[in-house]
Amino acid sequence: MGLISRGWLHCSAITCVLLILIAPPIHAAENRLVVELWAERQPLIRPEGDYPLRRDAALQQILHEAQWTFSGMVYGYRFYYRPFDRARQVPEQFDLTLHAEIPWGDSALSVLAVRHADSRYFAQIQYQMSDSQAAWANGWQSRAIPRSTGAGEATLWSGPEQKRNAVEDAIRIAVREHLRSVSPNKPHSARGRLILTAPPRVWIDSGSYQASVQIKVRVEEVRQYEFH
Repeated sequence: MGLISRGWLHCSAITCVLLILIAPPIHAAENRLVVELWAERQPLIRPEGDYPLRRDAALQQILHEAQWTFSGMVYGYRFYYRPFDRARQVPEQFDLTLHAEIPWGDSALSVLAVRHADSRYFAQIQYQMSDSQAAWANGWQSRAIPRSTGAGEATLWSGPEQKRNAVEDAIRIAVREHLRSVSPNKPHSARGRLILTAPPRVWIDSGSYQASVQIKVRVEEVRQYEFH
């Protein structure tokens, strides 16, 4: 079983329906997030291990993905972004750090249902937020906080861990597009915070992991170039 707790491997007979409860304000009876994630039984790129992928191994992979997915939805990220500037010969730079991370083995993270279809395992994963976590997430519900969306990608060749890189690339695009909408001149750099407002969507196409995200973003500092 490795690091998977018994609580995580408990599956109910619930129909596997995607429930996303982040959109409305989160109240005491609604302190839970639910998402459906997948793992391939026989991936094209195969890291070390036994294939076809066994159910327990697939669940462990899915739970790792759920860990950082829910962390991004509950706590959000800090970011630093410096746009590409050809004239100044400045390369693009994007740094993204989780504000906090749900610990591996957290008893609030559980498996509700598992199914096998189309050569994949699908698991419905739930995270039960504490009142303080729900209050933190609720702090992002204000309509005054701008929304943005983005689509990104990452190579398939390094294995399923690249799903996270595809999601982070999509976040980069969402931040870039937001800055373009609020800053008429290309800035030197920007810092701020953001949160995932829904689980990222991840799929495979043309030899790459593709991802799309929805975020809310607070830009806390924008530095402009100085002109002399």
